[in-house]
Amino acid sequence: MKGKLFGDSKFDEAYFAGKSSCGYTGGYSKETLEKAGDCYYTEFKKDAKFICSLGIKTYLEIGCACGYLMEELIKYGVKVKGWDVSEYIIKKADSSVRSFIKLKDIIEIVSLPDKSFDLVHVSNVLGYIEKNELDFYLSQISRVAKRYTILYVGTPEDTPEENIIRKINHSDEWWNKRYGKYFKEKDLSRFLWEVI
Repeated sequence: MKGKLFGDSKFDEAYFAGKSSCGYTGGYSKETLEKAGDCYYTEFKKDAKFICSLGIKTYLEIGCACGYLMEELIKYGVKVKGWDVSEYIIKKADSSVRSFIKLKDIIEIVSLPDKSFDLVHVSNVLGYIEKNELDFYLSQISRVAKRYTILYVGTPEDTPEENIIRKINHSDEWWNKRYGKYFKEKDLSRFLWEVI
């Protein structure tokens, strides 16, 4: 995953350690994410309990980084799978979850069977794809998810430090309109959509 946006590669140590102008300014750790509050699935124990309350038994997270939420879901007996494009951050994952995380790009979703997971969680990924490919990926997410999807994309307002590297920079309203073509709104405060 080489690139010239910052550091030696996209989403490398500089990005996660707060050493670049974009990325996690306070560093990427369970503690710093939990301190950020209830903004997008960073209260891991509470969020895992919520996900399980939906009856979720199988879960895929694309853009899972260290798999902090997956760690908690495993405790509930959920079968988890995670993908991330950063070899650096996958190596930082706890041993309890590392074997469930693979170095994969979202394009590999095409290899998954229909209705593979009860919930497909796509975290901070869709903003980095080409705009003309967005409908393709949303249709693939819809194909692979049985029941629900969580779709979180940073926006220019909530993560302005990412604006220089994101390929799609739009408001939540714009994103929600696009999602609405493929999913039914379930709980926008939790970025939760139901498969149609």
